[in-house]
Amino acid sequence: MLDTLDLSLSLDKPSYKEQIESLMRQLRQLQKACRDKKLPVIIVLEGWAAAGKGSLVQKMVGYMDPRGFIVHPIWPPSEQERQFPLLWRFWQKLPANGTIGFFYHSWYTHVLEDRLFGRVDDSEIPMLMREINAFERQLFDDGAAIAKFWIHLSRKELKKRLKKAAADPLDSWRVRPEDWQQAKNYQHYAALAEEMVIHTSTGPAPWTLVEGDCKRWTRVKVLTKMATTITEALDLRYCQVPPPSLPAQTELHPTEPDFLGQVDLSQSLTKAEYKKQLRQEQVRLRELQLKMHELQIPVIALFEGWDAAGKGGAIKRLTDILDPRSYVVSAFAAPTDEEKAHHYLWRFWRRLPTAGSFGIFDRSWYGRVLVERVEEFATEPEWRRAYREINEFEEQLVNAGYVLLKFWLHISAEEQLRRFQERQDNPFKQHKLTEEDWRNRDRWPLYYVAVNQTIQRTSTPLAPWTVVAGDNKYYARVQTIKTVVAAIEQELDRRR
Repeated sequence: MLDTLDLSLSLDKPSYKEQIESLMRQLRQLQKACRDKKLPVIIVLEGWAAAGKGSLVQKMVGYMDPRGFIVHPIWPPSEQERQFPLLWRFWQKLPANGTIGFFYHSWYTHVLEDRLFGRVDDSEIPMLMREINAFERQLFDDGAAIAKFWIHLSRKELKKRLKKAAADPLDSWRVRPEDWQQAKNYQHYAALAEEMVIHTSTGPAPWTLVEGDCKRWTRVKVLTKMATTITEALDLRYCQVPPPSLPAQTELHPTEPDFLGQVDLSQSLTKAEYKKQLRQEQVRLRELQLKMHELQIPVIALFEGWDAAGKGGAIKRLTDILDPRSYVVSAFAAPTDEEKAHHYLWRFWRRLPTAGSFGIFDRSWYGRVLVERVEEFATEPEWRRAYREINEFEEQLVNAGYVLLKFWLHISAEEQLRRFQERQDNPFKQHKLTEEDWRNRDRWPLYYVAVNQTIQRTSTPLAPWTVVAGDNKYYARVQTIKTVVAAIEQELDRRR
């Protein structure tokens, strides 16, 4: 594929000057349109060392409003970044709605340059490429415009530019030892780049291959394609029609499993049994915490459940025994304006625990297919595709070494009413009961369907759901800690 590019293509100065001025004016207008239509744009620049990516970025942003874009030069990951999944640091840098993000190198460095220098094993590449494809498709489905460029040089031109840069006192610092290795291993690096392009050029995010021996030709081709990509994305927004509004499902179909209905809510513990078992499990968890730290195993425990199901109490008993320096409890409510300006998973990527620590999530990304579905904050196409996005997200976490636990705390409607009334009558608990709780209770049938369908579609071998019988708080708290302990022990056994 790369060897079919005609690297002799060039552009004379008068033609270049005429076209570049027109393109830059067009891009300035498109930037304003992006801001007005809240379109996020992601520009990925990859290619050989000395391919002119830096000067290209400088040219692109020279005519643009600096308040509407940000350039991300991607360096080797820091010590902190190495404690997270590959894509974590790139989620942090995603442009908000209405802005443009330029990635000078990107997530592709890991499957290209790191691969060349043996920093990533070839066996990991298929999985990494699947994760990248999922990442880009999720952003595209959420409305982002994505343009990816591979700037290709001939071996002769690559060596010529490296020598010129190395001899220039102002540019020599830019030439890395890795750049010379690209030239030395030209054929091998080109083969890796071609494999990358073949496996990650998708409908949502296709690669544009750019002939790079002539810098003027390169700039005009990149800017032309960039303008086309943004224009097409804006046109798509103009012609979008509202998704169909289907009646909300209030009952499970006969063919759908009723996971909640299968739970034995009569399970319970006496107070004496509770105290004894809780203490045993908490002591075991504290012992496991040290091993987690030594092996740098991160744990995520997310809690979903009915209002008043006891999530707070279960979390409290889980954390009581833990070193407070080793865990963070993140409670998620309605997204902020900043969070709404990004993909819905963005705020959860930002709160992932570091290696060796606990991340405890009071509510989670499942809000997309639960409250946002029922309350119609998300359209039907949005929450339906979220099942796949969530499964992909969780697979990436597990592949990165996380122990992931997902709890649904289940109580009967009668028990929920009893707890609501208890809160209402107790001046020390009245703050826990809101009008929204009563309104959600009226929508119990809608949530019942949504929860069962969520469990069916997102309980996977890598990330299964644990449905906890919660009518007896003692039983629910002990079962939660037992499940956490068993999962960590299983991961330790796997690593031995």
